[in-house]
Amino acid sequence: MTLGNTANAKVRLIVWCKTCGHQVEPDPAEMAARYGANTSVLDWRKRLVCSGCGGRPVDMVVTGTERR
Repeated sequence: MTLGNTANAKVRLIVWCKTCGHQVEPDPAEMAARYGANTSVLDWRKRLVCSGCGGRPVDMVVTGTERR
């Protein structure tokens, strides 16, 4: 799955830091515009840094629930 596919499917990305528990739901369309629509979700996840503590170990889910 790419960021572009995620944006087109209107699903939610839920990302959290394994170090401090900080959680965010970035907008898939904004992430596709910023990192490229063809970037895979797994490659994008490897680039993430927690805005709460600066940690790099993150986990995430892509839900089938449409963003509202």
